[in-house]
Amino acid sequence: MNISIAEAHNRLSHLLRQVQKAPVTITRRGKAVGVLIDPAEYEELRRVKAYLQLVSVSREVKDGPSADEIYRASRQELEDRP
Repeated sequence: MNISIAEAHNRLSHLLRQVQKAPVTITRRGKAVGVLIDPAEYEELRRVKAYLQLVSVSREVKDGPSADEIYRASRQELEDRP
């Protein structure tokens, strides 16, 4: 469902009941500017996003230097300082 900002302002209570059935896209001059979704769906999206970020970080760490290499490089950098 797409709805203008003005209409959303006038029908907010109704729209909040509607989001339990389907997301509501709010538009300005025909262009989407926001989406109302059910809180449970929002939490699920947040969990999926956090999981994907963890997967991405774990891949970076896996392909990056080992903990031992980081330790040695840090130690060398500290020893090289005046």
